[in-house]
Amino acid sequence: MFGIDFSALLPENFGTLLFNAAWRILLIAIIAFVAVRLLRSLVRASIRRIQGMDEVDGSELDRRAATIGRVISNTGLVVIIGSALLMTLRQMGIEVTPLIASVGVVGLALGLGAQTLVKDVISGLFILMENQYAIGDVISINGTSGSVEQMTLRATYLRDLEGTTHTVPNGDIRTISNITRGWSRAVLDVRVPYETDVDAALDVLRDVGHEMENDQSIGLLLEESPVVTGVEDFEDWSVKVRLMVKTEPGQQWTVKRYMRKAVLAAFKARGISIAVPRREIYSLGE
Repeated sequence: MFGIDFSALLPENFGTLLFNAAWRILLIAIIAFVAVRLLRSLVRASIRRIQGMDEVDGSELDRRAATIGRVISNTGLVVIIGSALLMTLRQMGIEVTPLIASVGVVGLALGLGAQTLVKDVISGLFILMENQYAIGDVISINGTSGSVEQMTLRATYLRDLEGTTHTVPNGDIRTISNITRGWSRAVLDVRVPYETDVDAALDVLRDVGHEMENDQSIGLLLEESPVVTGVEDFEDWSVKVRLMVKTEPGQQWTVKRYMRKAVLAAFKARGISIAVPRREIYSLGE
């Protein structure tokens, strides 16, 4: 294969050497196993220590620590297993130097293909250093949205609302939109018919805003008081008014669901209807 006689790499007494080196191979396997367990224990301990620096569960610091820890753990696993494999081959009497050289020749032949992998890894390093996103963040990459379920130096794995997993090579990432970084905002646009008393509709939205602040569960998710911006637009069949509020990161969907339910109930209690699309047809007499 590739013009290399691999049989020439094996000594004549290969079986005897294998038997005599069995205990050394076992020792290498044990050391590799212990090294992997130790690495993972150190990474987990470091993550817990970093996450203990703040009192908020699931904070940005917690997610970043978990992301970097997982990347270090996966990279270390590859290095340890690769080193153990080379040491095992040497104990079996296989000369690894020509083997490594042959791999280098093959790698050079596949250089053009490897450029993509190098590009992915470099992009992954920059993503980590710049803290563009972390595990648990809800992001959109090149138009694909989902929660960051896993991240390696090569690729980012997103899981969307329907449970589909999307694998995005880091080198292909062009645009990243982080929806849960720092803070979020719940924006609710409500459309009412033109014949509606707009001031009354705005008063209802303000009342809903006060209700949200006083709610024991929803109030904890708000970072600022809700704001009624007023009339936002005149549309073909309705007037658009808006209620919005700044929320904790990733809580905008929960808050917005509460807003919809509260506004619908308040409008119904005040006799205000929600506008629906309609079409007026005029019939011209002959």
